[in-house]
Amino acid sequence: MFGRARLRLTLLYILLFALVLAIFTIVFFVSFATVLAPDFDIGPDLSNEQAANAAYQATIGKIGLAILLADVVVVALVGIAAWVLASRTLRPIREAHLRQRRFVADASHEIRTPLAAIRAAAEEAIARNASPDELRASLSGIVTSAEDLSRLTNDLLLLARTDERIVDPRPESIDLSVLTAESIESFAAANPEAPRPRLTLETDLLVSANPDEIRRAILNLVDNAVRYGGPGGVVRVATRRTERDVVVEVRDTGPGIAAADLDRIFEPFFRVRADAASPGGSGLGLAIARSLAARNGGRLTATSQPSAGSTFRLSLPRFR
Repeated sequence: MFGRARLRLTLLYILLFALVLAIFTIVFFVSFATVLAPDFDIGPDLSNEQAANAAYQATIGKIGLAILLADVVVVALVGIAAWVLASRTLRPIREAHLRQRRFVADASHEIRTPLAAIRAAAEEAIARNASPDELRASLSGIVTSAEDLSRLTNDLLLLARTDERIVDPRPESIDLSVLTAESIESFAAANPEAPRPRLTLETDLLVSANPDEIRRAILNLVDNAVRYGGPGGVVRVATRRTERDVVVEVRDTGPGIAAADLDRIFEPFFRVRADAASPGGSGLGLAIARSLAARNGGRLTATSQPSAGSTFRLSLPRFR
């Protein structure tokens, strides 16, 4: 990402320098041609040497005036261009800084919740003469909160590691339909109380990707669909091919997502519903899924309509 940005800025500055140089040349040439117009008032009583010296002095003065005029124009243009480029260069940095501050604040809030639960359970067990059953209940609460904190920490570490795309010099092909079926089996085994997703799979959908990372992305999408699918909701998972890509679609029958929130749902810790009745989770699943998709050369998009469910599409380049 930073390499491409550096290349774009380098080309932009080269283009700016060439443009400024061309403008300077044009301004200087026009000014030079204008001030060198033969309007010298040389008296007839001057010798040739005196006339030549007077013409030389007048020409030097006019050349200086032309250079000064050209310099003023170029400096003004460079100043304007520098101001515009500085604004454009600093805008993504400022936005990234704001996102980082928001991310740190959200992460601190999410971490504080299980830590507060652990502290409250420990203080309650210490403050009074608790029975063995009460101590066991307090320890059970501490273990549960510690597990939540551990999952959140692991998700944060995974999200941090997916910033850079790793390019394998010898890519291996995997069948996306087989990987999707295995992911659904893993999800069903880990969540026996959840409705089993309905599968529609095409055969021989080969992609070049990291199977563990794509499996994690699919599991996150299915988990999100089950959480937000609503009571009695149906989750459908399908694979298909397009002209260039292979696609995994995860569709739910939940309340849907407002158009204003479609871009924000992939931000860390963002939740469409933030009330007490909203489904649990760290709010990192979709952010991790999109980062893993980009890391493997793919993309993750979403479409939705209120009261009509949502569809998430994980697209990966076809193996060639």
